[in-house]
Amino acid sequence: MTDEVQVAILVADGFIPTELALTQDILRIASRLSHEISFATCMYSLDGADLVEGVSGILARTMPLPADEAELPSHLIVLGGKGAGYAVTQLRTRLRWFERTGRNVILLSDAAFEWKRLHPNTDEVTTHWEIQQRERDAGFDHSSVLPLFSQASRITTAAGMTSTADVVMNRIVAPLSLRLAQSVGQVLLLDRIREGDASQPRSENDVSSLQLARLGSVVAAMEANLDTPLSTAELSGISGFSIRHMERKFQNAVGQSPAAFYRSLRLRRARILIEQTGLPVSEIAVASGFGTSSNFARRYAQEFGLSPSQRRAQLLAACRKNQRSTQSKGLSNASIPLSPCAPRPSLHTAGADEAAVRGA
Repeated sequence: MTDEVQVAILVADGFIPTELALTQDILRIASRLSHEISFATCMYSLDGADLVEGVSGILARTMPLPADEAELPSHLIVLGGKGAGYAVTQLRTRLRWFERTGRNVILLSDAAFEWKRLHPNTDEVTTHWEIQQRERDAGFDHSSVLPLFSQASRITTAAGMTSTADVVMNRIVAPLSLRLAQSVGQVLLLDRIREGDASQPRSENDVSSLQLARLGSVVAAMEANLDTPLSTAELSGISGFSIRHMERKFQNAVGQSPAAFYRSLRLRRARILIEQTGLPVSEIAVASGFGTSSNFARRYAQEFGLSPSQRRAQLLAACRKNQRSTQSKGLSNASIPLSPCAPRPSLHTAGADEAAVRGA
């Protein structure tokens, strides 16, 4: 007899399709590989909408989240996305109740960040490095190292994106059968299932070429001093190399001088603030280490092809267009007609490498 494990997936506006696809596919493959365990997923929405739109217009069919917690299964996964923060805030009390009744909660990326924001004194909380970087740039976060996922009691916060695979296999599949989790990883061509304490990149500049050139400390100093840029001489002192030697290392590693790399770094961070916050352009100019708004606008246009104000106007126009498009969509226009309940029959039959795993 097969034991069925029920997994609820909560999706909100702007959900991340990567996280949804990985969650469903891992549990689908696990069901196919095991004779003793099967996994069924149901997608829920907070407001009872039949369709929820994710990134790039992907639509998911959902059911209303049951008002009676007893009707919810043993696992609840909240996907990341722009609406995840609101969903977690609304469910804050219910998530604690869910935890107290012995169920497991997994919060991904933006959902994990909102939980972190609601529980600032809890250490065992993580989120995606890019979200943390955005908060650090805005002056709201000063931590540095982030694990892929972190568990506090029965609530697991995770980076999301492809690490969704690691957390689903670690927290849902492996506790039932480690062998089954390993077999799923083999089908997915994963060289290993990463543990929660595996480190995320520290930032977008945490790349091997800079580390191999022993420039990581210099880049970290740049990132810590975006509003008051350090001089080339100061950076040279941090690196332990002469100015000329440091410049050669930067040129070989990233094809730029230290000064050009530093300016590009400040402008890339400024772009995050332009696109993801409501801060005035003048404040962003100061936060990015540019003396005047005009100098900032000129440098920004040189780097990205349009001024900060033009970029915000572009985003506003796109938002209005998307709102009109969303209002006109119906069930027949769903770009991916995802059923609210899964699993469904496999699109391909199991091959030799997908023989059922027994003894789960």
